Amino acid sequence: MFRIAFSIAIVTLISACSKEERKNESVHKDEVALVAVSKVLSLQPEKPLLLPGELHPWNKVSIYSKVKGFVKELKVDRGSQVRKGQILAELDAPEVLAEFDQAKGQLSAAEGAYEESKARLIASSLTYNRLIKANATRGAVALNELDQAQAKMFADSASVFNAKGNLDAARSHYRTKQELVNYLSITAPFDGVIIERNISPGALTGATDGNSKPLFVLEDNSRLRLTLAVPELYSNTVSKEGVVTFQVSAVPDKDFKAKFGRSAGSVLDKNRVMMAEFDYNNITKELKAGMYADVQIPVVRSSATLFVPKSAVVNSSEEVFVIRNNKNKAEWVPVKKGIVLDTLVEVFGDLSKGDVILKEGSEEIRDGQELRVNGKL
Repeated sequence: MFRIAFSIAIVTLISACSKEERKNESVHKDEVALVAVSKVLSLQPEKPLLLPGELHPWNKVSIYSKVKGFVKELKVDRGSQVRKGQILAELDAPEVLAEFDQAKGQLSAAEGAYEESKARLIASSLTYNRLIKANATRGAVALNELDQAQAKMFADSASVFNAKGNLDAARSHYRTKQELVNYLSITAPFDGVIIERNISPGALTGATDGNSKPLFVLEDNSRLRLTLAVPELYSNTVSKEGVVTFQVSAVPDKDFKAKFGRSAGSVLDKNRVMMAEFDYNNITKELKAGMYADVQIPVVRSSATLFVPKSAVVNSSEEVFVIRNNKNKAEWVPVKKGIVLDTLVEVFGDLSKGDVILKEGSEEIRDGQELRVNGKL
């Protein structure tokens, strides 16, 4: 009986040891992760990015009156094509014309006074020179008379100087009043089309009310500025040699192209975008300023960057990372994501081209865990 009990105990002990060994072996196997891997790629792809845009005129200006007056005559209306310097309206301001006539009279008087002072100077200079010659004969001219002639010449010279100053001031005043008269003719500052007219004949313009509407609004739409708000993520990808393709709802079946024109080169704090403009030559006038556009902009980095499969990037509560296979051990590498290209995503971090990473990243694979690669690259 004792032998039977002893044998059962031995068998039980051997069975327990066998189970413990299998359990330890299973735990050991769980610690080695079987993974599929991929390589870090270096690419410089061109990816079209769809952004909303807006077409603006090449130039646009609100035209106000410089002087206060009544509208005497209108020469254009809404939709009129005008040339630079063309008269748009004539104003009537009698007080401005009266001041101009007064300035003209003052200028004439100043010119006369200047010519008169010059004549006196010439006469006094001749008199003084004759006395100097006569004084060559001893006793022919009294010294007092010679001194008086010299003083008269100096005084006339000073009068000429003062008269010249008065003449310059009168001319400046005349030009000022002449400019005000010129402002009575409202002219176009550039070629374009009148898109707004807010006056009628007889209306008083040039009032100091800050809420007053402009007389005209002039727009040059022979060229258009396609304005885009480029998100910060793509702000370094806008090429100065780039061409964008865009569509407008008014002509849905046609693609238009615009060349890069200019960029602010700065990201706005309020909405984290960079403003960029592309120029479109609107010779046919098919497009209108103010239209919205759907713009496809090619996104190209200035140099090659690193790309990994989207599934390789882990977005954990701790950090965003990929797992590198470092001598068959897992190594968490923090990264920042960039643009997405099909099944790949751009990453920035302590990675190099050709690094071997896990194709399927997971938080369950801890940093430093043993790895066993499933298959070949």
